[in-house]
Amino acid sequence: MFAKTRIILRHFARRKDGATAVEFAIMGSVMFGVMFGFFDVAFALYVRNNFNHAVNAAAREVYVDPDRKNSEIKADLAARLTKYSKQITTSVSTSTSGPVEYKVINVQMTYHYKSPLLNKFSVTLKGESRAPILDYQI
Repeated sequence: MFAKTRIILRHFARRKDGATAVEFAIMGSVMFGVMFGFFDVAFALYVRNNFNHAVNAAAREVYVDPDRKNSEIKADLAARLTKYSKQITTSVSTSTSGPVEYKVINVQMTYHYKSPLLNKFSVTLKGESRAPILDYQI
């Protein structure tokens, strides 16, 4: 009985018919995991770029319209960034440097990775921008 079992096992060990499928099953999952990880990191860089752009755009709008209310600035930032994260903290304050008064916009956002290899990790993005409050007289 054991001799027959050994012959059958040796026969299956020598066959190469399903070797490619087994190799793909092993390496394919690793390859797809790494590929999705790369895509997720690339998307995180895209989110960081949009985050910085949103903070700078809010400062530019203050520069153009100095009478803009802090609530409007916060609402504009929330509208631009909520598609990437729900954890957004925004503060708008006023500071003075010499004779010039500035609006200082501070934003903090937490981005959570989505891919299965990285989903336990998150990145906290922080941005600050200052815009002078100019009195336009026409």
